[in-house]
Amino acid sequence: MTEGRGVVSKKELSPGIILHKEIIPGKAEGVECIYEFRVELQRLNTLEFTVDFTGSKNVLLDGGSGLVKSTIVQAFETTTVAVLKMTRQWMLKSKFRFIIRAAPRALQEQYLKREIQDLNAKIEKSKQILSKISVNLSSVQEIEQVLTQKGTNFLDIEFPPLDASIYREVDKEPFDQLVHWRRPNEFFIVDYGEGLKDPRIFSEEIEPYDVRQGQLGDSWFMSALASLAERPALIERLFITKQVNSIGIYRIKLCKNGEWVTVTIDDYFPCFPMGQPIFSRANGNELWVLILEKAYAKLHGHYYLLKGGFANEGLIDLTGCPTAQFHFHDEDIQKLIESGQFWLMIKDFDEEGYILSASTQGEERWNEVNFLGTLEAGLLPGHAYTILSIKEAQGNLLINLRNPWGKIDWNGDWSDGSAEWTAAMKRELNPVFDEDNGNFWMNFDDFIQHFSTLNVCRVKNWDEVRIKGKFIRVQDVEDSNMEVVVSKWYYSVDLPERVRIFIGIHQEDERIFGVASRRQYLDIGIVVLKRMPDGTVNLIESKDFSIDRQCEMEILLDPGSYIILPRTSGCLLRRPTDAVPERITLLNSKGELTDLAESTINDIFRKFDMLLNRELSYTEFKGFYECINRTISEVEYRQKVLKKYSSTENGLSLKGFKDFFIENIKAQGEEVIWGWLESLGYDRELYSVRSRCFILTFHSVTEISVTVRDAIQTDLDNRTNVLLIEKQGTELDSKTGVRCFYYLSKNVHCYSYGVYNEQSQAIEVTLDCGGSDSMVFSTKGSYVKKRIEPGQLEFMLHAMAIPSADTFVRSARCTWHAV
Repeated sequence: MTEGRGVVSKKELSPGIILHKEIIPGKAEGVECIYEFRVELQRLNTLEFTVDFTGSKNVLLDGGSGLVKSTIVQAFETTTVAVLKMTRQWMLKSKFRFIIRAAPRALQEQYLKREIQDLNAKIEKSKQILSKISVNLSSVQEIEQVLTQKGTNFLDIEFPPLDASIYREVDKEPFDQLVHWRRPNEFFIVDYGEGLKDPRIFSEEIEPYDVRQGQLGDSWFMSALASLAERPALIERLFITKQVNSIGIYRIKLCKNGEWVTVTIDDYFPCFPMGQPIFSRANGNELWVLILEKAYAKLHGHYYLLKGGFANEGLIDLTGCPTAQFHFHDEDIQKLIESGQFWLMIKDFDEEGYILSASTQGEERWNEVNFLGTLEAGLLPGHAYTILSIKEAQGNLLINLRNPWGKIDWNGDWSDGSAEWTAAMKRELNPVFDEDNGNFWMNFDDFIQHFSTLNVCRVKNWDEVRIKGKFIRVQDVEDSNMEVVVSKWYYSVDLPERVRIFIGIHQEDERIFGVASRRQYLDIGIVVLKRMPDGTVNLIESKDFSIDRQCEMEILLDPGSYIILPRTSGCLLRRPTDAVPERITLLNSKGELTDLAESTINDIFRKFDMLLNRELSYTEFKGFYECINRTISEVEYRQKVLKKYSSTENGLSLKGFKDFFIENIKAQGEEVIWGWLESLGYDRELYSVRSRCFILTFHSVTEISVTVRDAIQTDLDNRTNVLLIEKQGTELDSKTGVRCFYYLSKNVHCYSYGVYNEQSQAIEVTLDCGGSDSMVFSTKGSYVKKRIEPGQLEFMLHAMAIPSADTFVRSARCTWHAV
């Protein structure tokens, strides 16, 4: 192309950064031609652009120090960055480097002022339109019809395009640039010549290479997506909305806290000012990565809550399937590795068709300058790699892996070009050597040395059962000091044939906003009991306590009748010992729920949504009313609740439940509502101290039926503690006629104490743990008294080391006297 004085060519170095090169015939003596380089910046940034012509011959650079020169290019300007004079027999070598910086804040605000005003106006309009509509419970067609009549697109008022949907730290901003919320048709470039078609959810085939990580620090979730993309159907099944729509409403399903939930989002995505998305996206003009990341962020509260994590967390939320993580440094795993059993185990996983990935140690370091040069053996730290296959060939134990980001590969034994690849091995395994696909091989010993964990997602066409459960605090009517925290229900399974079952207990993820600060993880476990013909129960299997988002057990059960009992010691169902006193309000200055109040109301709603359908029926709402000492008839419920707040014909939505609370706070005052919250089991700082929800899951190849029965009127929890102490307890103290035992849950340093009465008469036993330090107890205090009949073993209490304590002191003193 010819422009002005010479021939001009141009090249896009990066989105919105165009390099123009003009060749001008030389007119001065000895100058054959002149090269002029100009940079056009089509984005709202400032660019530090450096030209480097080192190694060139017979070339003069105007205004440069030697053959290197740096120039600042301002937003939406075209600036000359180099003028070169070429003399006789010249030879040119060129390198271009640039650093993208934020444009001056005032300039950003100037360019985006009108768009921000328009967006805020659209948010207010959407609040009015959608105030009574239950977005998650209405069909997409119903919402589209309403919005079309109003002449507007969908904007999610529950997760609006505002900074609060990205982060919620007061007086802090995550970027040195304004966040510009843009829709796909505003930031996607359509160029059929370059293969960039109109935006679609899935453009062509779903591939692991589609996933491009942004600046969020959620590589663990992106790695899980890339692993899942090896099986495109598993990605596709998450999308309820499968086509791009002009109204901009998208609905997907995710499995969070053990239950499948529907998430509805709009198509406003956080972008650089007048630029591309800040966070992750797919290659080309596909939307699926953007949509999944935004829906996952909404599910947790905001985008920044996705920073840092493990691939197995993402896999369980994306598939709902039983998922396990094996840490290579664990003593039990090391024994399996040394014996060869671990190799056989992962071969079985591969043959079962499970999704496998492996994580390296350390933290991701994408933001560090020149970090690639420091990589050990070419492996990224804090990164998850997909395992493609497990092979045993000619005496070699080999693992085929893929780096989801491509290019950066393992460079040790069995890497591309390695001498180990003989012609015979190539014929047997048919390896693919491509420096851009991230696919590589390594032997098992190197795999164990360079990776830290194996993630196993047991994807299969399971028969699946998901049931709501609840741990509640129960107080002894005769002794106010005696408390236990037990499962409100137990679960019966009758099996006519032998069945392998995966049983999981899932509590609310601490990653979700407000959970870690007010509803910290309990220690959770599972026991399987078998009913015997004489009416007794035998302990078949137990999964010890762990303080984590889920606890899962794999068990092979023979025909028979079984009881599944979720367990917790209850030691952590309390206000943390190191909690700092705070003054909590329920509404902010705008008359909206404060963040902690909203998180608490979410928890209350979840506790009463027993059918897991995201709405409160009359029966469920009545149960809530009874807890706050109020009554309501079904007619009143329909007239005063369903017609007034966001709901369906069958029940009140979560948004409607929040609006109900807001109106009552304003009408009755915060003090009245604090009374409600106390009745519901929350203290004045909104710590949940009396109950906690969970989901119990069952996965099996054959269909099973699970019956829910009341556990409060039974002594199942107490009997289970006794059985564990009898089978696995250690004797602590023995005095004439009385023996004291404890059962240790090693993962959480929890001691379950029991006392056996060898006397011929009943005795009253006191177990005093008052000499302990940095420990919490299942009872109100550190001691307990109990009557024990002759020949009986009685459970006394649980004592647990405070999870945050560096050290703890355990003390238990047993005394008794005859009754």
